[in-house]
Amino acid sequence: MDDQRFTQIRSLAEPILAEREMELVELTVRPQGRQQLIRLLVDKIGGVTIQQCAKVNGLIGVALEAANLIEGSYTIEVSSPGLDRPLASRRDFERALGDEVVVQTAFADGRVRESRGTVLAVQQDAVVLQMAAGNVTIPFGDIRGAKKAIRWS
Repeated sequence: MDDQRFTQIRSLAEPILAEREMELVELTVRPQGRQQLIRLLVDKIGGVTIQQCAKVNGLIGVALEAANLIEGSYTIEVSSPGLDRPLASRRDFERALGDEVVVQTAFADGRVRESRGTVLAVQQDAVVLQMAAGNVTIPFGDIRGAKKAIRWS
């Protein structure tokens, strides 16, 4: 699929998602057998339910049909990125406000430190974690990896 069509699909989907306070995290369009697979990963603060994904899937399908952007048959998949998705952007940390996360930071000598805490605030250039020993501010430039902490009860 060409870049223009990819951009058109993104432009069509984003307002539908924005109306539901959702954000497009990733869009992929690729051949799958004799048809195209259009996969949208969506997220929002508090997470996305299966029912919300199904509703958005239907709305985007109707909009794609009306715009006649895809030649031939296609399948649309709308899903959440999942619990173990890496937190890579400022927006990812904003969505994780109030959640427990694990953040890896690297030192110049190669050592890596892992910090576990609750996302208390997201600043322009850093994230603030509430930890047992107190609040810690970690600059985004020092983060080598981060994800939500998963607790099994």
